[in-house]
Amino acid sequence: MSIQKISVRNLVEFILRSGSIDEGKSSNHTALEGARIHRKLQKAAGADYQKEVWLKKKVTMADTEIQVEGRADGIYEEDGLVTIDEIKTSEIPFEEVEQGIINLYFYQAMVYAYIFAEQEELKEVQTRLTYYQTVTEETTYRFRRFSIEELNDFFQDLMTRYEAWFVYQTNWRNQRNQSLQQLQFPFPVYRAGQRELASAVYKTIAAQQKLYVEAPTGIGKTMSSLFPAFKAMGEELGERIFYLTAKTITRQVAEETTDRLAKEKAEIKSVTLTAKDKICFLTERNCTPEHCPFAKGYYDRVNDGLWDMLQTENQYTRPVVEHYARKHELCPFELSLDVSRFCDLVIGDYNYLFDPTVYLRRFFEEENKGNLVLVDEAHNLVNRSKEMYSAQLSRQRIFEVSQGLEKKFKRLVKAFNRVDNEFELIAQVLEEKKTKYHHQKAAPESLLNQLFHLQELIKEWLAENPEHLIQEKMLTIYFDINRYTKMSEFYDDHYETTVENTSYDLIVKEYCIDPSYLLKQTMEKVGSTVMFSASFSPLDFYRDLLGGEEDNLTYRLPSPFPKKNQLVIVDAGIQTTYKNREQNIPKIVAAIFALITQKQGNYMVFFPSFKFLDQVAEAFNETYPEITLMIQGSKLDEQERENFLAQFKEKPTETLVAFCVLGGIFSEGIDLTGERLSGAVVVGVGLPQINHEQELIKAYYDEKNHQGFSYAYQLPGMNKVIQAAGRVIRTMDDQGIILLLDQRFTHPHYATLLPPNWSDRKIVYSAEAIKECATAFWQHKMQP
Repeated sequence: MSIQKISVRNLVEFILRSGSIDEGKSSNHTALEGARIHRKLQKAAGADYQKEVWLKKKVTMADTEIQVEGRADGIYEEDGLVTIDEIKTSEIPFEEVEQGIINLYFYQAMVYAYIFAEQEELKEVQTRLTYYQTVTEETTYRFRRFSIEELNDFFQDLMTRYEAWFVYQTNWRNQRNQSLQQLQFPFPVYRAGQRELASAVYKTIAAQQKLYVEAPTGIGKTMSSLFPAFKAMGEELGERIFYLTAKTITRQVAEETTDRLAKEKAEIKSVTLTAKDKICFLTERNCTPEHCPFAKGYYDRVNDGLWDMLQTENQYTRPVVEHYARKHELCPFELSLDVSRFCDLVIGDYNYLFDPTVYLRRFFEEENKGNLVLVDEAHNLVNRSKEMYSAQLSRQRIFEVSQGLEKKFKRLVKAFNRVDNEFELIAQVLEEKKTKYHHQKAAPESLLNQLFHLQELIKEWLAENPEHLIQEKMLTIYFDINRYTKMSEFYDDHYETTVENTSYDLIVKEYCIDPSYLLKQTMEKVGSTVMFSASFSPLDFYRDLLGGEEDNLTYRLPSPFPKKNQLVIVDAGIQTTYKNREQNIPKIVAAIFALITQKQGNYMVFFPSFKFLDQVAEAFNETYPEITLMIQGSKLDEQERENFLAQFKEKPTETLVAFCVLGGIFSEGIDLTGERLSGAVVVGVGLPQINHEQELIKAYYDEKNHQGFSYAYQLPGMNKVIQAAGRVIRTMDDQGIILLLDQRFTHPHYATLLPPNWSDRKIVYSAEAIKECATAFWQHKMQP
């Protein structure tokens, strides 16, 4: 008989929760803060107080042995009566905590009380709620006493109510595993490289290792990673798969792949997590029961909604989640999180695992080797992880909110003033140094101390003034400050503090230069991690930046595409360095025109910045007004993006040229197959613009491994080049030309970073030579 485990907290919270979602009354303490306060209270309780007492009880249910387990915060005996202590910390005053929440705290203590009383053969046990309010540092105690008979009835009722869910999960798991064991690859044959990638993923999961894979577009990375992961799950090598991406479009590919496997009779439940602001039903999100009917009474209705979903559907895409959320009047975001507990596959953004402020605590708070992680287009995680572990504050934004406070809120006004005084002291340092920018390795401890105090007072104010005119602005500032103080917990020699004084604001930032060790710590909590990308060269560079170690697995697959279908041209007669750009614009215009006029079709031209793009676009339009030109806007919503891509027709009746930005939304993650794209031009080697943060990265890696310029500029730039050029060939039948405009592409430091399948590239020095190469390529393609 197998043994399955469930924690006391998870059991109680799932079966017995009630009440509403209330963002204004939720604690934002981290696990570290909570643990610190717990230790403080436990120490103060005295020598006879037993802390963190491990308790467990085995129960047989549906021919399975279940172990209900957890740690009681404290146990002590006084006058012959044993008391089980449950410690909770929050910024919310005790009298404002919903009765349903207080009951939930006691229910946890009652489970521990039952287990302990049964073990020690006690007839009566007392439970105590120790509630610590962090703002006032006030501790409130509440007691409830129970007989062993009352505790037994409570526990038996709890397990009876849980049994239906457990039986469902057990049956589904068996059904899922049987289907996955019989699952066959859903295509008649593997593409080139696909079987090798699938095999590498399976072996990585079996060994609980990390794998970094460079797999060119066209291999079918999504299927090659999900299929073996599901096969491993069917053999009980994992409990749940997380498919993490940076963009919505790659999440859609994962959904389509899952749907394809489901049609092959794979019994899989999957959910796609959509950002809270995007999926919210309200015009303006306000997660309080006073303003949102989907938040009010959410926990009273959610289990009925979940049961309905689980019995009816298997793939919980955004439309499906929204349908059931409306049907049962539930918050769609929270519903997607709750149904994820029952899913075999969770599809979502990187931040659900890696961001320390929004990661899925229900899955990643504790180590769980049953979690399998697949990270798509993982090169994006390099910059995203820096953002996730960095935080900044605006003096002006904080000051503006403070000005909306009436004088009656004396404590809060004073706290805002003290924070502003700290900003003023920082501004004075910059003024004395006669600079607008400053960086230092040390954290600004004095500012942090004032911010910790201010955030607790704001939390209290938010709960007490839900209808105040500046409630929404105050909440935004609260989240900014809360993020900043949370990041301070990670602050070490991988960070620098930067200060920038503009004409209208002072920005203080905790900048994480190297988050690799934090990524490593996160990945150590899961069973295995597979990171893959079409542009992952050099592999050791990405492995190091993404939390890998030398003994982790790396793997590179060759391009599956016929080399004859692609032509790569380098115009080494063009210079795009900043000082030479303007004088080379006529050459760039001529080179673009030489390429696009050899075959009627659609073309994309990628530039390192919007400014350079606009300069060349103006010159191109003046010189060749007859050519249809599209220009990427700096801010496009989803509909504008779709409209832009819709212009790339399968059989174009005229030539279309789209000017886009390297590293932007059109330079990766889009598929313009067939004749929807005939060529791509990349102007320059994509180096990030020189700025303070890139220079900090350069200095950090110069000190660490003497490769500062490479890590800060060269490698990120060339990745953007390869991604943009990769738009041309997406399938085995695609044909097209890649044109690289910069003499630096012939320099060994850059040429060695180009993909191996570009080794036969043509080096030219004029627009006329580009024309000749393009003409010969297309004429050869047109021959029978």
